[in-house]
Amino acid sequence: MTSLPPDCVHESLEVGATPLVHHFLRRLNLRTLFDQHLPRLPGKRPALPSGLVLCVLITNLLLARRPLYALSEWITRRVPEHLGLQPDEIDRFNDDRIGRALDHLQRADRASLLIALVKYVVVAFQIDLSEFHQDTTSVTMQGDYRGQAAVDDPDRPPRITFGYNKDHRPDLKQLLYSVTISSDGAVPLHCKIYNGNTTDDKVHIDTWWFLRQLTGHSGFLYVADSKLCTRENMQFIASKGGRFLTIMPRTRAEDKWFREHVGCQVVDWQEVHREADSRGKKLPEVVYHGVESPQQSTEGYRLFWYRSSQKEEHERQERQRRMNKAFVRLKEIQGRKGQGYQTASDARQAGESVLAEEEVTRWLRVRIEEKESEVFKQDGPGRPGPATTYIRVVTKHYHVHYDEDKERLARDARCDGLFPLMTNDTGLTVQDALLKYKYQPFVEKRHAQLKSGFNVVPMWLKDVGRVASMLWLFYVVELIAALVERQVRKEMVGQKHEALPLYPEGRASEAPTASVIFDVLEGHRRHRLLTADERELARFYDPVSPVAQTVLELLGIELGAYGLN
Repeated sequence: MTSLPPDCVHESLEVGATPLVHHFLRRLNLRTLFDQHLPRLPGKRPALPSGLVLCVLITNLLLARRPLYALSEWITRRVPEHLGLQPDEIDRFNDDRIGRALDHLQRADRASLLIALVKYVVVAFQIDLSEFHQDTTSVTMQGDYRGQAAVDDPDRPPRITFGYNKDHRPDLKQLLYSVTISSDGAVPLHCKIYNGNTTDDKVHIDTWWFLRQLTGHSGFLYVADSKLCTRENMQFIASKGGRFLTIMPRTRAEDKWFREHVGCQVVDWQEVHREADSRGKKLPEVVYHGVESPQQSTEGYRLFWYRSSQKEEHERQERQRRMNKAFVRLKEIQGRKGQGYQTASDARQAGESVLAEEEVTRWLRVRIEEKESEVFKQDGPGRPGPATTYIRVVTKHYHVHYDEDKERLARDARCDGLFPLMTNDTGLTVQDALLKYKYQPFVEKRHAQLKSGFNVVPMWLKDVGRVASMLWLFYVVELIAALVERQVRKEMVGQKHEALPLYPEGRASEAPTASVIFDVLEGHRRHRLLTADERELARFYDPVSPVAQTVLELLGIELGAYGLN
């Protein structure tokens, strides 16, 4: 056995999923794109290029987000070459340098950078551009963010302010974060950050025009929620030769017409789709019936109506729950011992208040019932005796009762489970439109991943410009995560892997997410024995689990980074 020098040092650095992220950063050509689009800085060149710093920051955001002041400590625990760094560059990282890199990105033309990045991704990963899905979410900020640039400043970053908060925090300021995905793996292909008080209906023209520039034509299908369904948005897309698909809001007159039509006419519903209930394998299948409305929208667009068995059951139960709650409260408003009210107007007001608060005025009607109670009182003072006379005193009390509107209940029951889609696409069938719109929840999953998986908040930044830059980087984080998931799932199908045991206790994952893919690699370390002058004597690695090795092979990652041949 060869003896080791007495001054031998054991170095242990984490490999984890860093080579995987570095692999995808190279495939995105991101470092080169940063170098091309970040403006030249005056004066002396920085010790580390901003593009390199931003790539390291993206890696951290993907794997283990830290505040900027803690990032240098995280870097020192990682193998530097997997971060694109040389060993002597590790000590150059600090929060000031990272902050200056974010400032550098803020001064760049990020719109041009985004379209260059997305065009490169589309070609490199062969993304299908025939269909897009858009949605927005709130990025909630904790802080005053005073002293922002004036509203009329054309070069200012998006304004952090109050708006409709989708995180249910109206007490906090926010930014509006819009993302658009492809229908091919839910890959984010557009992102834009808006002022916190921007309404959802104001983002669609910008988004559609970006997609038009990306694809080079107007023939793609643009899918979004009900905020797309405004005359201005739909007319703009249609006038440019585009196609759209959206859900029609309940406030439109066409909605009222069809529901009345269903209530008094026989509708030729056809089954168009059925699927397993995602809430449990033992639950009945969810069945969709559909029909094209005989009446078009006021703008002349097609309307498809659907009935979901799951939505139908939910609405029936919700209506009954609200009615039952109103009946329970009825007993509470009758007064002690059910004595009722002294006046009919008080009784009616109490009953109608309950109906309004429980939102059941459509199905229940207030009925006031008058009751009399009598008591006999002695006529005059003194102790009662045989000659005492009594006076009969009658008191009226008013009680609240609810009567069900049977006709209204039956009519509304026939409308349970209904929802409408609107489109200007003359080639879509009733079934096609439903299946395409059912991909829309994948945008919401990207938002959920951004918030709960990658912890976009708290932001830990005071400068508004740096916040905007950080959110742009989070878009890249979402993009890489989506590409990782897309490739793993496609390779699983190609290599006939029905599932991978990625969850704790070896439980199977049929559609692995980026988070569980990263987790199966995190913790893997590289060990070296070094002399005092840092000459390497030996190198060895932690063992790689079979499922981790399978993931690396599916993604095409160089196995040498993990000590495998």
